[in-house]
Amino acid sequence: MTKVKNILLINPPIRIHDKPRHIPHGIAIIANILRKKISNIDLCFLDWNANRYSEEKVSSIIAEKNWDIVLTGGLIPVYGRVIRIAEMVKSFHPKAKIIAGGSAAMSVSSLLLSNSKVDIVCTGEGEITSVELIQSLIEDPYADLSKISGIAYKDKNDEIIYTDQRPLIKDLDKESDLPAYDLLPMNIYLKNQIIGFGRDVDFISSRGCPFHCTFCYQPWGRKFRGHSVDFICEAILKLKKEYGVQFISFQDDEFMADRNRVYEFCERRNQLFPDIRWSCTGRVNLISEEIIKNMRSSGCCSISYGFESGSPRMLKAMQKAVTIEQMEKAVALNRQYGLPIPVSFILGMPGENQESCRETVDFCIKNNLHLESLMFATPYPGTQLFEYAVESGRIKLNDLHEFVIKLGDARDFLINLTDSFTDKELQEKSISMKKEVRAHYKPLSVHEIEQKIKDLYGELAEEYCKLSIEDKEHRAKHGAIDLF
Repeated sequence: MTKVKNILLINPPIRIHDKPRHIPHGIAIIANILRKKISNIDLCFLDWNANRYSEEKVSSIIAEKNWDIVLTGGLIPVYGRVIRIAEMVKSFHPKAKIIAGGSAAMSVSSLLLSNSKVDIVCTGEGEITSVELIQSLIEDPYADLSKISGIAYKDKNDEIIYTDQRPLIKDLDKESDLPAYDLLPMNIYLKNQIIGFGRDVDFISSRGCPFHCTFCYQPWGRKFRGHSVDFICEAILKLKKEYGVQFISFQDDEFMADRNRVYEFCERRNQLFPDIRWSCTGRVNLISEEIIKNMRSSGCCSISYGFESGSPRMLKAMQKAVTIEQMEKAVALNRQYGLPIPVSFILGMPGENQESCRETVDFCIKNNLHLESLMFATPYPGTQLFEYAVESGRIKLNDLHEFVIKLGDARDFLINLTDSFTDKELQEKSISMKKEVRAHYKPLSVHEIEQKIKDLYGELAEEYCKLSIEDKEHRAKHGAIDLF
């Protein structure tokens, strides 16, 4: 009989200045697939982010069992945590195999393998790769991994080997899965709302984005691949039945990329769970009055947009493929249908100067928007912006490890990509732009905001009055709950 192998999956902490709000979809989907497709494993999920354990607590959990394989990873800001997790695992279990995935690993595979005790990196989607890889390691911990597509690993001489790239999944319904919700501390996530009120959970229903913004890391390809509406609806019904979910925050790269799918979802929502409200990501060149009206009548409470700049020149440089006129139309339509206007902007892209900053401020004043979601341009590995930062000498490859360690929330200044501002001037510009826009912003009265929220959220709106000051501030910055 094959010996049972102990497998531990660890979700590292991220955005520790905020409450844990986002389910770790990637690694939780892998957990669900592994336990379904591989026998003779004892699988455990450690959600460090949700529980906000101390490092000592995590270390004790790692030490208490003889783990054979450990999987971890996530977005690029957890790069340093992944390295620390690998150190802790190897200190107790030197023979354990450590596998890392997500952008924290795949966008900097060689860097991570060279600067950590991680053994293997998944360089693409993990659903098929992780099963093949772990089955191979169960059979032989020292197996030849060169035939497994979609990984990078260190061989016995510590040389980094890349295998063939694995093709992207064609049918997400068949080859992916839902997250292993039962392994997650859902009570924590459900009480820390993202966009909605009540029991709010995020959901990712697609992969890939057909656009080419220079600042965006897009490992899932430029072709939109969506779960079917049947899959989405079955998932929501499950979440409603098992966890009492009342609100779905779709966190797709671009939920509205397939217009027909949006219409179909709206129709099915009204038939199957008309009490569920939802939000999603949008794009100003994809909307129309018809689709906004349809979404609004189907329980949609918020559509978020990345405006990025009020300067046509900067929008073109970013390859946004949108116009100022489309942005203004989005503002008008959201207001017409009683939706908030959660929009974000970026300051400090290459070519940014006083003129372009002025255009962004003027755009906000003209359209009565505040500028609370103003991010600093941040060159994440794998983006065109990162390539520019390296080519222009702003990032030195010899210092890349230290740079990636520092990567975090784009609200925090990290690097200056402009030629027109010093570091200090750029940070001061962010403050002054927000201040000027705030001085001209004409907010609705508290009574008007509360009425708008009641119209949107129905009975769930009662939760708004119960929010702490901290949560109201968070919702204003990240969901524009006060901006109608």
